[in-house]
Amino acid sequence: MALTANALARRLNCAWVTVRRAIKRGELKAVWDNERREWVIEEGRELAFFRARLDYLRHLRRERAERMRLLWKVGRLKPRRKRQAQTVIVERLKRPSFLSVGLGLGTRTMPIVWRDDKEAETSCPCCGVTLKIR
Repeated sequence: MALTANALARRLNCAWVTVRRAIKRGELKAVWDNERREWVIEEGRELAFFRARLDYLRHLRRERAERMRLLWKVGRLKPRRKRQAQTVIVERLKRPSFLSVGLGLGTRTMPIVWRDDKEAETSCPCCGVTLKIR
């Protein structure tokens, strides 16, 4: 029995993009039907392997979710910390309008956005880390 890509995706309970990727990679044998303007997939060894791979991935994800849930309940898993911005103290009489790093041809600059007279924010020209300037 031939299935279209959408029907197969519905039957396997996965996204049709997953089926399309498998066709593109050559994991599923499919023929383009000009009348229906869809991929038609025949039953066969490739389809069995594709189903087995999807089942294996679901099983892995379910196990990992259970492990993470257990670690969270036990208290061994903690929420991610927010990256804190570094503070750079610039002591000058005049407010700088840009930040420069490096010398000569390797100089990189980044404009400084002043919120008020006391605090500004910019990012490092080299690595992109957010910097607070006071």
